[in-house]
Amino acid sequence: DLQMWGNNISGNILSEIGKLNKLRYLDLGHNELSGQILESFGNLRMLIQLALHSNNFWGSIPSSLKNCQNLLLLDLSTNNLNGHIPPEIMGISLTGPIPEEVGKLQHLGELHLNGNRLSQQIPSSIGSCISMESLYVQDNFFEGPLSSIMSSMRGLQVLNVSNNQLSGQIPKFLESLNLTNLSLSYNDFEGLGRDTLPTGGVFRSVTSTSVVGNKKLCRGLPNFQLPKCYYKESKRARISGIAKILISTISALVGVACILSLLYFFWFRHNKNALASSSSEDGLLHVSYHNLLKATGGFSSTNLLGILDLIRDGASKSFIAECEVLRRIRHRNLVKVLTACSEFDFNGNDFKALVYEFMSNGSLDEWLHPTASQYTERNKLSLLERVNIAIDVACALYYLHHHYEMPIVHCDLKPSNVLLDDEMNGHVGDFGLARFLPEATHKLLADQSSFVGVKGSFGYVAPKYGVGSAVSTEGDVYSFGVLVLEMFTGKRPIDDMFENGLDLHRFMKATLADRVEKAIDPILL
Repeated sequence: DLQMWGNNISGNILSEIGKLNKLRYLDLGHNELSGQILESFGNLRMLIQLALHSNNFWGSIPSSLKNCQNLLLLDLSTNNLNGHIPPEIMGISLTGPIPEEVGKLQHLGELHLNGNRLSQQIPSSIGSCISMESLYVQDNFFEGPLSSIMSSMRGLQVLNVSNNQLSGQIPKFLESLNLTNLSLSYNDFEGLGRDTLPTGGVFRSVTSTSVVGNKKLCRGLPNFQLPKCYYKESKRARISGIAKILISTISALVGVACILSLLYFFWFRHNKNALASSSSEDGLLHVSYHNLLKATGGFSSTNLLGILDLIRDGASKSFIAECEVLRRIRHRNLVKVLTACSEFDFNGNDFKALVYEFMSNGSLDEWLHPTASQYTERNKLSLLERVNIAIDVACALYYLHHHYEMPIVHCDLKPSNVLLDDEMNGHVGDFGLARFLPEATHKLLADQSSFVGVKGSFGYVAPKYGVGSAVSTEGDVYSFGVLVLEMFTGKRPIDDMFENGLDLHRFMKATLADRVEKAIDPILL
């Protein structure tokens, strides 16, 4: 650790500080240091805390800070920094609240804090950032209402606060801002009185505004397709209202019903399977069976990861269960689903597919156990890469078990269900066996997917499932332990070397005492 806070130190920081590659805590705040923040700070890969606040640093923030993947605290406040915040450092996950000092950045044009673990309320001081044009704080854990002081941000054009835990009424001042894009999706917002969704400003355009996933919203403009609002009224008032509606609209309803029926039978059904890929108003990509067939080379075996046989009893329900899980969860270490396809193929068979974000480095299983054609020097995972992937998987499980409104159990954690992106970050996928834990929801999904039997893959499934125990998060923890053992030994839990009652657990216990080098993957030695 290097703690030199408040010592009136002046001058520039020497570049040699970048050679302290074991340094974990560096606090140089409240001094008189000047010059630019050094690129060599990016060499401090073990750094957990970097505090350079209350100095005279100038220039831009170095993009090399992206290498500090263990960084939990970065404080650069009260300096003379300018320029853009490098998008590369947004790969570092930030936690805690946004500091009130953000209001001092009155000339800040854009602020990107999306995809972190930031929490508490969005500070009201952000309303002092009067030059801000774009604010992205989606995919965090912010809560509470949007401050009315944000109405002073007259230059704001883009506001994205989706996928948080924000609540309260949708502020009326949003109508008066010059917003061109507004996303309030997947929060807990509610509206104002009978017209629960504002109708002016950016709310006039359904393509510029997204409010999906807010269960308390209703009414609004027709294009938003929100449910009706229900209010407690007297019996006499209800009867009077119904009578007026029936008298004034019955003829129109009959005519509209006839027209809609004709449209359904002669147009919608005719074009059911003719929909090409296009972006819908809700932002989701529509992909047809024809386009999937073309993109995968006729579902060539070279592109094959797995097949769900929908003819098999219960398989369609497993697909629905996976869709239900993926519809609710969002985390940087979970495979992102882009859209789904549900149509009939050219033979008239029911066809369902999920389209995920492409993971360029394949699955963890391919790296741990490459085939002869796959094996190259490139396929050797280093110790640090294995540790980082294990941390990624642990973060995903922690989110599923503890950070969602109801615990989700994956039930099939194994290397082939951990996919790696181009930076070797781990992403957990395949939720076909996943369960919600609350009793009522669990019973529903259990009824839908009772065909699964023992939940998981042999060698990774918790032994208690084999005797009929209920699904729990402990089963995922057991599977994670097996996965970690496999990552650092290079041996599958059902390896050919295990016979006569020997398994990966007993093998590790036998070798840890005095022959640990025999248990470790030879690539790591």
